[in-house]
This record gives sequence, structure tokens and C-alpha cells, in this order.
Amino acid sequence: MRKAFTLIEVNLAMLIMAGGILSVVGLYALGFRENRQSREDVAATALADSVMSPLVMALSSTNVTWTSFRNLGSYPGKDGWKGYFNSNGIVTTDPQAKAQSAFTSVMGALSFDGSYDGDRSFPSSALSGSGMSCGLVVLHETDSAVVQIAFRAVKSDMFGQLMGMPLFYTEVRFQGVADK
Repeated sequence: MRKAFTLIEVNLAMLIMAGGILSVVGLYALGFRENRQSREDVAATALADSVMSPLVMALSSTNVTWTSFRNLGSYPGKDGWKGYFNSNGIVTTDPQAKAQSAFTSVMGALSFDGSYDGDRSFPSSALSGSGMSCGLVVLHETDSAVVQIAFRAVKSDMFGQLMGMPLFYTEVRFQGVADK
């Protein structure tokens, strides 16, 4: 009597191997998607840093006057992120223009007692090279010593997914000088 594999055993072994190979091949698509998402997240983080850092530096400067800080408004408005969407919840235009306007408005509203050597311009060069667009919200209540800053970035061809992107958030407390 010879010892050998039966046809059923061979087919069963091939089925198990095929299942293993197909599951490994299926992981490639997941890996590619996660790699792309990781690159976008790193780019969004770098953009958040380039936009939020100058704002935080200016707002927390020790030579900002209380009058300019206390009268700082909310940008793009008191509604926060609603300013980027129409009544149907769709992004109306390129959000970067509103983000740039919010950044410029905050930097322009601050008065410094003495000099301020930080850059007051929107870091558009960082955005233009990344292929991304962003949204920026600055919320401040009159007479409050706290300013809230929120930022999101999304690939320029995906404006509609702005709210689905990670949110970068910080608060800045007044550290400036009392008015003379």
C-alpha cells in the first residue's frame, strides 16, 4: 500500500493557501490608503503650525495692549465654522481666502506697546507648495482674556470634506501690558 495525498487533501491545502494569499493582497490596498492619509496628516500638521504659531506668538506677546486684545473680534464671524458653509452645509468657496482674511484681521487688530518683530503676513508660501487649502477660526468675546484658535487643512480638490479633517485647536491668554 502506497502512502500519498488524496485529491481532497490537496484541494483543501490549496484553498487554505489561496485564502492566505488573498488576505495579504487585500492588505496592500489598506496600506496604500493609510500611507496617503499619513502624508496628508503630516502636511496638515505642518500647515497648522505655520499658520497658528505666528498667531499664538503675536497674541501672547507681552507687549500687546489690553485695548487691542479686548476688542479683538471673532473671524470669520461669531458663528465660527458656519462661516465657511452655505445653508445646505456645502463649502461655498475656497476656504483659504477666508482663512487668510481671518489671519490678516487678527494681526492687523493687535496694537503693540513697543515693537513686534514677528511676521504679520499669512504664510501663503507654505500652503501654495503643499497643494492644500485651509480653514481658520478665531473666536474671542469682548473683554475676555482668552482667544480660541482652530485650524483645519484639506487637499485643494476636496473642499467639501473640510469638516472631516483633523482639527488643530489652541487657546491663548492675554499676557500683554495694561493701557497707559
